[in-house]
Amino acid sequence: MAALLAFSAGGSAAWAQAKELSMGNVNPPRHGTSLAAQHFVDKVAELSGGKIKIAHHHSGALGGEREVAQQIQLGAVDFGPITTAPLSTLIPEMSVFQLPYIFRDYQHLFKTLDGDDTVVKYYSGVLDKKGLKLVGFIAAGYRGIYGHHPINSLADVKGKKIRVQEDKILVATFKALGMISTPIAFPEVATALQTKVIEFGEGGINTFYHNKFYDIVKNVADVRHTHQAVALIMAKGTWAKQDAAGQKAITDAWVSARDFNRKFILDEDKSIQDDVRAKGVAITKPDAAPFRDATKSVYEEFYATPAGKDARKIVDHILAVK
Repeated sequence: MAALLAFSAGGSAAWAQAKELSMGNVNPPRHGTSLAAQHFVDKVAELSGGKIKIAHHHSGALGGEREVAQQIQLGAVDFGPITTAPLSTLIPEMSVFQLPYIFRDYQHLFKTLDGDDTVVKYYSGVLDKKGLKLVGFIAAGYRGIYGHHPINSLADVKGKKIRVQEDKILVATFKALGMISTPIAFPEVATALQTKVIEFGEGGINTFYHNKFYDIVKNVADVRHTHQAVALIMAKGTWAKQDAAGQKAITDAWVSARDFNRKFILDEDKSIQDDVRAKGVAITKPDAAPFRDATKSVYEEFYATPAGKDARKIVDHILAVK
């Protein structure tokens, strides 16, 4: 609770302190990504002996994820947990994480990210060329479809309009399912659902819960087309300004935050669906096989792009992880 109270939703006070660094985060304070980010912030302060302080601006106070990532590139913001889908608008190789059903389950995701350094090393190099430093990957939970109507089979989604994250692979995925894909930045999703500009959204069931989307729509389909990864990134310039002790504090703080995150996401998974049902939401679990079969072509679409051609080796690596 103390960590939650330490969050800064605004920002004027934080900017007044010249040596205080900033973090932009689109998620609300109780979301798992926010808790992992706050754990990191607190640990950096602890391990640096208070020399490195980071003001955590949650709930989209500094803008949407793409905007925050751009600010980090420019050095106007220092840190940010950025979902790999909106990050792909700047780093198209990040679309690997949005390929449909690339991850079988949480253990597959964890082994991919933590089992060896193949994925982290690849993306560290890619981000470095764009003025960013990869701190690590946060696991943010599996994604499903929520909306105004129940989904019991693939037939129920045909011709329906769905909000997707700002990622070409997600647009292609839901187009392959016969839906009308509409990229919308996360801060605009609630309004788009309320006004029925869209009939459905795709996202994490935990995100659905913590953003109180259950007040707007009462149907969730547990299709698990992706297991979401969030890249905790920082400005290269901010990293370069740290001395060896400061860089070690950041690196060690990430290890602690990573371990916190992996345990948290598994613990949350035990109860999150019951929490959602308690809000009067119906959760269906349609057969995933037709969804998986309908989206196989999306891989070839990705491989046909320059980023996909380069990142294909990472796709092959992920699929080979047992």
